[in-house]
Amino acid sequence: MKRAFQRPIHLALGLTVGLGILFSSGTARSAENITLIIGPLNRSISVSDIEGLTSGKQAKGDLRTVLRIADQDSKQAGQLLGMTIPFNVVQADQFLNSGLGESILNKLGQIIAPRSSDEAGAQALRAAIILSLADDGQISAIEMLRRYPTNMRINVGALLKASEEFQDIPKLLRSFGGGL
Repeated sequence: MKRAFQRPIHLALGLTVGLGILFSSGTARSAENITLIIGPLNRSISVSDIEGLTSGKQAKGDLRTVLRIADQDSKQAGQLLGMTIPFNVVQADQFLNSGLGESILNKLGQIIAPRSSDEAGAQALRAAIILSLADDGQISAIEMLRRYPTNMRINVGALLKASEEFQDIPKLLRSFGGGL
């Protein structure tokens, strides 16, 4: 009986936290700029410039420089950013509130965090994920960037290293019951 009430409670809590973060961030309701950090280099890139990669546009300016330093191809980066993954919002909320989900969010929340704070990275990611899934049951990296509740910073080197550690996440999510 207790388990039957946990799902709606987790969903309600997840959405409440997400919406709370979204609306408490003043006039900025989503990320407009992302500070990409690669070693000593910090560059602020607009989300719209990053979105351009998903429509096949070539990277320009600082974005092109960051991709070159990170040894990433513009076309492949655009494909990766635009790749959509179907996932049920309730299952996502359950996963994000599990021990493993919270561990992943905490690790990624140190790599991807609000630009003005080292705090609340995990909560902001949770909000972006839930909000991305809420309207269409799909998620993509670019949609998460759009839904992130404030301007952010991303440590690109740490993200690339973490992506190697998390290579088996899609397999794990399939076993958890997501729609991958």
